[in-house]
Amino acid sequence: MSQVVVSPTTRHEGRSKLVLEVDDNGIVTQGNYLSTTPVRGFEKFITGKAMEFAPVASSRFCGICPITHATASSESIERALGIMPPKDGLVLRQLCNLGNRLHSHPLHELLILPDFVKDPNAAMAATVRIQKMRKIGQGIVDITGGEAIHAPNIRIGGMQKNISEAAKRKIIQMLNDYEPLMKEQVDFMLKTLKGNTEVPKKLGVHDRELMATDVNYGNSDVFETEYFYRFSEITPKSYYPGDIGLEACTSIPLIGGRTVEGGPRARLVKYKGFSQKDCGDFDVRGAMAINIARAMEIPLAHARARELIQQLDTTKPTLTKPPESGGDGKTLGVAANEAPRGVNVHTAKVKDGKITYYNCLVATTWNIPTVGKACEGQHYKWAEYVVRAYDPCVSCATHMIVLKEGKVVKEAMI
Repeated sequence: MSQVVVSPTTRHEGRSKLVLEVDDNGIVTQGNYLSTTPVRGFEKFITGKAMEFAPVASSRFCGICPITHATASSESIERALGIMPPKDGLVLRQLCNLGNRLHSHPLHELLILPDFVKDPNAAMAATVRIQKMRKIGQGIVDITGGEAIHAPNIRIGGMQKNISEAAKRKIIQMLNDYEPLMKEQVDFMLKTLKGNTEVPKKLGVHDRELMATDVNYGNSDVFETEYFYRFSEITPKSYYPGDIGLEACTSIPLIGGRTVEGGPRARLVKYKGFSQKDCGDFDVRGAMAINIARAMEIPLAHARARELIQQLDTTKPTLTKPPESGGDGKTLGVAANEAPRGVNVHTAKVKDGKITYYNCLVATTWNIPTVGKACEGQHYKWAEYVVRAYDPCVSCATHMIVLKEGKVVKEAMI
């Protein structure tokens, strides 16, 4: 028995490491995956600030998921205040989120290309398609959200302003331009993934619960009724063996006392009947199935974006003004938004217009401990394939401070 450490893991957002116990044949007997991205303390410095600051600050968690963070943040405060955006505000907000997914999913395919595509010409052609798809996805976010990265139009109460008829026609054209690129790329990736003969068929198989609230946007009511009452959270020191947890920068969220998996496979299994027949020879419970499900989600997001842009009435209001009272400080607003890589949950309390409590359980936070478990039973050389299948956005998933000068000074969620 020996230990293999992969640090940092590569081709994902943020910094993380694998600590693997392996047997004499290199087979992983215990897998530990942990975030080592430095803590930035967003939740603490949001607390006490004006509520309008929360979606602005939380969208700065990272540059990959800013839209879902601004959305979940706004909705958590809306639910704490008891308000709802107008119908067209919700349509525009969902469209903004889909623009992000139409950019983010192809980006993930760019990151895994070296794992599966050995022909340099095929890889170059895919890279060109992907970059064109990303540009269109970001363009939709730019038009609907006001900026491609940290969209200022996402506000508490909906969207700051509606778009023009000319902008609506522009988005329709952009979705038309996206379609042939998407068809070629999705077909290419599905053939590439299912046709792979080197990756173990059961790579990344685990028995953890799949967690999802919606196919595309997210449903906070589903999260509250199906998951939140079973939710608990422990410190990394309590979860990881030995001193491994002292390096970890995330809490460990649990549903029913166990880790879970969110993301493309969870969404498609729960809402679209994704099953073994979609995965070729690869196990539907494994890492390759996640890559396949992610490719299959792109056309679903594109179709939903087309529906939404047709539904949008550009003459209608998109913003509900928050109440003058500014919250009672008691009601906990719980919001779940489906980020490209899993369920992004923000919770907030507001009193007199200021944040009195704020906590985030972002998509990768849920997946991190499950990734470690999913590495077990295979040779350690495949462990990074498992990590990348989850498309981790690790910078979003840091909100734990337990160390001072290398020693634990407090075991608490902050």
